Amino acid sequence: MRKSAVQQTGALQMSKTNDYWLQAPDAIYVHIPFCLRKCNYCDFTSFPGHDMQMFSAYVEALCNEIRTIGSWSERQFPHQTIRSIYLGGGTPSLIGASLTDRLIKEIGRHYPLSIDAECTIEVNPGTAQKKDFEAYAAAGINRVSIGLQALQPSLLQLLGRIHDADAFADAVMSARQAGIKNISADLMFGLPGQTNKDVKDSLGFLIENRVRHVSYYGLMLEPGTPLADICDRNPDMLPDDEAERCQYHIIRDDLARSNYLPYEISSSALPGYQCRHNLTYWQGLPYYGFGVSAHSFIRGFRRANTSSLKTYLRLFAANGQAAWMKQDNEEASVFSGSAELEKINRVEAMKETMLLGLRLTNGVSYSVFYERFGITMESVFGEEIIGLKQRGLIVSDQERVSLTEKGLDLANQVFMMFV
Repeated sequence: MRKSAVQQTGALQMSKTNDYWLQAPDAIYVHIPFCLRKCNYCDFTSFPGHDMQMFSAYVEALCNEIRTIGSWSERQFPHQTIRSIYLGGGTPSLIGASLTDRLIKEIGRHYPLSIDAECTIEVNPGTAQKKDFEAYAAAGINRVSIGLQALQPSLLQLLGRIHDADAFADAVMSARQAGIKNISADLMFGLPGQTNKDVKDSLGFLIENRVRHVSYYGLMLEPGTPLADICDRNPDMLPDDEAERCQYHIIRDDLARSNYLPYEISSSALPGYQCRHNLTYWQGLPYYGFGVSAHSFIRGFRRANTSSLKTYLRLFAANGQAAWMKQDNEEASVFSGSAELEKINRVEAMKETMLLGLRLTNGVSYSVFYERFGITMESVFGEEIIGLKQRGLIVSDQERVSLTEKGLDLANQVFMMFV
């Protein structure tokens, strides 16, 4: 049987060092897994109902993990510079400004920050006040991501959100008054009962509030969540595929008319306000991840921390040293308590470069692919590229391969070619 183009590259795995893997990570993700209440659609690693005592214990463990990895990274990457920090969750704003400031300071002690570093915190409306935003700004946070999801009270109630539109507007105003101008908002579409007018009204509300960046996500019904159970019992509530795609294009088109340019399959931004941190992921570059269930990609290893809060606290409550071990013949330290640990080989890296990079409006550059792997994209994925072009899902020019408008709607079919 004839081998695929990717299988044929297997012999190349030892022929070239993936130098881009050896570069220092320049992005840090910190997971804050606490929330006031789980949203009806959420299956992320998050824990409602905890208090400041738990928040403090968790931040102590986080600081120990940051410090432990920092002592290792200072030796491995003596000239590293961090260009983005992202505090995600959960609801990171729930732990309060004082603990947030402590986290940022601990990161700064071990990871030199560039003078223009992007530092983001996710905020749910109503969980941070003006004084909190002022403290965030003083700590060095210069970007906030605020979850609106929808403007309409009925949709917010269905999603299990605990805010309303006024709380979102108040959060935006408080952030701006504190000097944080780089404000992103999240929007959801394809919701049960959501109309095109609902989408346009929600979008208009964001534009009126002068946010700089919008992320938009179609509803994913995760098994076991309350919203999935509701929709299982009432399947007619959900829009069909055509209606869902129509809402997606309404968002992208309306944003573009207001100068929010799409740079990624689910993100548009005013010029100069693309999310630097997320671009690290889509470009397949190394990054650190701290906290429960956080992922890292360092030295060709992808690792995930345990998703158990109890286990994480046990591993890092003291000083974190016991949670680390040395990989044989590798210049990488990894968690002995990791839930996952995977060495990404050369073939897998080429696939991921395509799968992740095609999310970007600019697609995947031929020259970047060759610089990484010492082989042309066409020699590895020629059959896949030809097939996808014939189906009208991708387009190529002399510089790059990228999704077409049709490819945006059938992106999962494109991505499956590189899994």
